[in-house]
Amino acid sequence: MDKYVLAVDCGTESIRAAVVDEHGTILGTGNCENKNIFSNSGWVEQSPVQWKKSFITAIRKAISDSKVDGKKISAVSGDATSPTLIALDKNGKEIMNAIMWMDIRAKKEAEKLSSIENEVLKYVGYGNISPEWFPCKALWLKNNMNDVYKKAKYILDQPDWVNYFLTGNLTLNINSSTARGFYNIYKGGFPEDYYRQAGIEDVLEKYSQSVYRPGEIVGELSKRISDETGLREGIPVACAGADGYIGVFGVNALEEGRFALITGSSQLIIGLSKKEIHFKGMNGSFPDALLKGYNVIEAGQTSTGSVIKWFCDNFINTEIIRKAEKNKKTVYEILDIMADTVSPGSDGLVVLEHWQGNRTPWANPYSRGVIRGLSLSHTPAHIFRALLEGTAYGTAVILDRFDKQNVKINELVACGGATESDIWMQICADVTGRPITIPEERQAVLLGSAILAFVSNGHYSSINEAAESMVKVRKIIDPIERNHEIYDEYVKQYEETYEKLKELSKNLIETTDK
Repeated sequence: MDKYVLAVDCGTESIRAAVVDEHGTILGTGNCENKNIFSNSGWVEQSPVQWKKSFITAIRKAISDSKVDGKKISAVSGDATSPTLIALDKNGKEIMNAIMWMDIRAKKEAEKLSSIENEVLKYVGYGNISPEWFPCKALWLKNNMNDVYKKAKYILDQPDWVNYFLTGNLTLNINSSTARGFYNIYKGGFPEDYYRQAGIEDVLEKYSQSVYRPGEIVGELSKRISDETGLREGIPVACAGADGYIGVFGVNALEEGRFALITGSSQLIIGLSKKEIHFKGMNGSFPDALLKGYNVIEAGQTSTGSVIKWFCDNFINTEIIRKAEKNKKTVYEILDIMADTVSPGSDGLVVLEHWQGNRTPWANPYSRGVIRGLSLSHTPAHIFRALLEGTAYGTAVILDRFDKQNVKINELVACGGATESDIWMQICADVTGRPITIPEERQAVLLGSAILAFVSNGHYSSINEAAESMVKVRKIIDPIERNHEIYDEYVKQYEETYEKLKELSKNLIETTDK
């Protein structure tokens, strides 16, 4: 009876659900798109009302696609984007659009929080706090929508909203609270002195006090969700967390030296360490954010897959679209083929993939995207390849910071949308000079949530046991040395581009915001 579970991944672009068996095989999936709302520069919102409809639709589709009786599914777990702020009134009703994880409107608030002398700044590498982080968003809400802030009885991150939607219970997941809110289980929870210095000590009253680790049961599936989906009422709902972090379980990067490269709209590099580590250019280390007794080291890029999607949605000519239709391929597949004919370096193009600012190593919300070196000889294939390369340059800079701090990364295990592109993964291997392992199941975030569901129903005794049984390797992509040597100069050009333009980018943003 415990051979099937349901996993739900609430991503940026869509809500995905999957029925998964105990071997890690995805038997059926369902997908429902999300709609981003871009009302101002740097602002990104979504509607929780739309989430609810998409959530139910995705679950129904997954169960139907799997051919598994919904009543035989024995547990549920759902991850989500983070830090995404949702405000509820005293009746538990959403009272505004969600402020999405990649929303960077809280730039001024981030500057204030970064200026406060407090030991919590070690968790952002003694540097700037990103305006993406939860306290920044909460302070922005208090400063700019005070009526909504006062009306909000509860403020949630999206992973906790998922658990609330499924069970009706208000809970707090240790993962995103630690990684994006400065929660420390060994120091009494949230740093009240820092929140008081920031002027948001009252937000702590709006957080749930019921804290759960990944895989722990946050409650039972409600009758309402059971009636709407065909799942069995009362089955356990397992705590998950931020989608990128849950992907670490889904690629089994649960040993020191094995780091997960979580791709998607954004990108995360996440690894575990027994030791507490802090240095400039990374986030963390975060205690117990994934596994008890381990610190999590993390770095990330705010816009990677979202930049590729932006290009494909807005700048593809009809010839490429017709070619895709004729060959029964996606536009992305045709562009991959075209990009493969372009030499490494895209004939002198350097892309800074900061369409939504930079998370690490610079934590600069004012930095913006750059395509440098354009000439009349460049084609859409050149630009597309340069965009792929630009995301890899950002990854290489992060890994270089790790190397300089003696954080050894022996293996990168990749998952997410970018792994669908062989050329993108080869570029990443070539630029970073490291082999990249691709798991059999590419939807590692869904698999990670499924692993947690199987722990909650008792089928596996631990997360490690479940991951060892459910995660399998498909292939390993080795770097091409000649290409790596070429890319060394481009990575230097990438860093110099940022350094030369960072002040100009800030000036331009401030001019635009006036």
